[in-house]
Amino acid sequence: MRARRRLGRAAFFGGIVLAAFGLVLVARRAPRRAAGNLSRTPTGGAAQAEDVRAAVATEGGVLATAIVEDARRYDVRVWSFGLDRYELSIEDAGMTTALDAVLARTGAELVVNGGFFDPEGKPVGLAVSGGVIISRLAKKLSGGVLTFDGTRAELFPAEDFVLPDGGTFAVQCRPRLVVDGQANVKSDDGKRAERTALCVRDEGQRVDVVIVRGSDDGESPGPSLFALAQHLAEVGCESALNLDGGPSTGIAWRAGEEVRLVPPRGPVRHVVAFHARR
Repeated sequence: MRARRRLGRAAFFGGIVLAAFGLVLVARRAPRRAAGNLSRTPTGGAAQAEDVRAAVATEGGVLATAIVEDARRYDVRVWSFGLDRYELSIEDAGMTTALDAVLARTGAELVVNGGFFDPEGKPVGLAVSGGVIISRLAKKLSGGVLTFDGTRAELFPAEDFVLPDGGTFAVQCRPRLVVDGQANVKSDDGKRAERTALCVRDEGQRVDVVIVRGSDDGESPGPSLFALAQHLAEVGCESALNLDGGPSTGIAWRAGEEVRLVPPRGPVRHVVAFHARR
């Protein structure tokens, strides 16, 4: 009889242990299934449209969204400027990463890395600031040219581009991410990197500065141009131009009395600056 009672108690406690173990397995598997739903694309593979999703939140007065690609989430940070209150210029960063110093020197509200440059630090592509041509149009570069005439911004194809009358600002880079409200990058080339872009809204009356950073350890390098273009079209950009990205992606801005900096991982030649109108 005692032996039977001991066997009964052992079976009872054994059942409890097995049930608890089962709950642990269920809890472990649930997050894996959820994470797997973020993307069906393996790392380095072509992203499908459903892999690119946006989630909106507010962060320190800056609209923050997210791109999800390759089962990785990339924060997208956006600063928006009404061109009735701000002007654009191109400033020489002197092949430095100290964009906060450029911000202080120029008195700008925000500076972000600009167009391409060659290994010697010479700018590549059209750069115009204050009506002065800093660098000539590079037809072989192609891409697009974003202009500002003191009133509105507009994005043109670079082929056969001529600076419009009254044009005070222009920056050439590639590719054009959004054209006429539609994503202009048609496929994923498999490349992943940190990104910088300018998004035109409200018929050229507003420009958004967009940056997407990867992780510091390099495990999440950044999104594809395909994913970025899809995202910018989805959030309402009428046109958008990709700027120099990868290690050049960086930004400095004023937050009240403070200056904040996300330094590029490498030196940059030019920055696009936004100045409050006087």
